[in-house]
Amino acid sequence: MYPVVRPSASPIVVASRAKVMVIEDNVDSMNLTLRILREQIGVAYCNARPSGDAFFSWLNSPQVRQNPILSFLDLILLDIRIPRENGHIVFQKLRALPELKRTKVVAMTANGSRDEAERARVSGFDGFIAKPISVKTFPDQIARVLSGELVWDIG
Repeated sequence: MYPVVRPSASPIVVASRAKVMVIEDNVDSMNLTLRILREQIGVAYCNARPSGDAFFSWLNSPQVRQNPILSFLDLILLDIRIPRENGHIVFQKLRALPELKRTKVVAMTANGSRDEAERARVSGFDGFIAKPISVKTFPDQIARVLSGELVWDIG
């Protein structure tokens, strides 16, 4: 396990009020993540998009424009190995948006190496979770992130 916990400047978010977006291209991984977020963690709102482009399209959609509170997400779980995209570039685009400045962004990838985790840390991610996610440990990892901890787990 990577050095795990460092206090974050981000505020504590109660799971029952949390709004979470998953950016993940693998349908099975996306569905498992959403199921755990909804059923085991009980987040208030969770949604998913298969790519950074799809996320930014959602962010500019009439649905979000009519309900701008949706754009103020508490957590984004970002697959950093998205086909045709680089998760690090998507991350920089996320950080450039004023409504997402305080959003926690956790890198997720099947390449759970120390080098990949270090690259995510240097890029400014708020955490790193190796895939496949564990049904046993993932709820605790998310609860810790929402409580303000920076979680670095290479599996």
